[in-house]
Amino acid sequence: NDTTKWKESFLSRMALNDNKAGMEGLDRDKINKIIMEASKGSRFYENELKREQQVNQRIEKMMLQKAQITEQQLKKARAQVEKLFSELERSRDLSRVIVHVDMDAFYAAVEMRDCPELKDKPMAVGSSSMLSTSNYHARKYGVRAAMPGFIAKKLCPSLVIVPPNFDKYRAVSDEIREIFADYDPHFQPMSLDEAYLDFTDHLKQRQSWPESSRTHRFSSQSDEKQAQRHQEAELSPVLFEDSPTSSPHLPGSEGGAGGRSEVFGLSVEEAVREMRFRIEQKTMLTASAGIAPNTMLAKVCSDKNKPNGQYRLLPTREAVMDFIQELPVRKVCGIGKVSEKMLKSLGITSCAHLGQQMALLSLLFSETAWHHFMQIALGLGSTFLPRHEERKSMSTERYVS
Repeated sequence: NDTTKWKESFLSRMALNDNKAGMEGLDRDKINKIIMEASKGSRFYENELKREQQVNQRIEKMMLQKAQITEQQLKKARAQVEKLFSELERSRDLSRVIVHVDMDAFYAAVEMRDCPELKDKPMAVGSSSMLSTSNYHARKYGVRAAMPGFIAKKLCPSLVIVPPNFDKYRAVSDEIREIFADYDPHFQPMSLDEAYLDFTDHLKQRQSWPESSRTHRFSSQSDEKQAQRHQEAELSPVLFEDSPTSSPHLPGSEGGAGGRSEVFGLSVEEAVREMRFRIEQKTMLTASAGIAPNTMLAKVCSDKNKPNGQYRLLPTREAVMDFIQELPVRKVCGIGKVSEKMLKSLGITSCAHLGQQMALLSLLFSETAWHHFMQIALGLGSTFLPRHEERKSMSTERYVS
């Protein structure tokens, strides 16, 4: 039935995106039904409807185009694609160590820190017309960023919505950036709560650092909390339910009157753990991080062990290609709802499919788009971060995770 099919496809626009950290394993059907019911007749619904129709028209047009492609054209496209594949392969650079840091549920975490009674409640930052982020309790109900607050309230009637305070988030962001600058003075901020850093130089210098330079103390404000946390085996300042703490009490940690401290090693994993530890001690907020040979992969990796974790992808071609094979296209930065849906209509859901269907994609998408797809299929991304000073203006009203 066309109507049913259309309804399903429309729903996919507004549906739960369970690629998000903290939203795995939820009852999709139940949540989607509530979203549909709650949004009917709203301006949000009308907008989504219009967008959905536009996407469906684009897909129809693309399918007509696909039907007209000849074997000859495909053969030519394959040759062109193979040539570009080998050119790109030659440009592969695995020598840089790029780290993507993403604060966990940042706006919500700041509010929970400053107002402890929010800690155990499902809460979100935003307004009834749009949410900027939600905490992990709220995500269990399907509440997420870029969702109207009135719909979120239907999913979770006990949801507390706190109005955003950007001056406060900016101030906290500045504290975090001071720490970033110690590891990469030219780090690239993407929004108030995330940044890319190039750790390559830091790691070279770090090899000759004495232990004293790699020793960091627990701050006094978090010292009691830390001790109490270890007794109760509790997790992070923002009370995530099932994440590792970024500062386990290691054998190297010193107790005693002088306050406790922790020694970090020389490896990249240890350097990143140290940075996350310092952020947590300074702000009482947790960060997740991804370590990889380029920005595209680092961003995907920072999502792997969220919240309050880190993941490193080894800098070998084999590791990169294995990692990419299974990756859903939606996990990649730059592939949003629309691209995901258009690719899905061609049977492409993973990055491996992208590589297999590249000749076809080169005939159906703009050159910019399919070149981007090809880079993704090869696990390639930027290894150069534009210098921080060059990026004076930055939007802070971006939706964050």
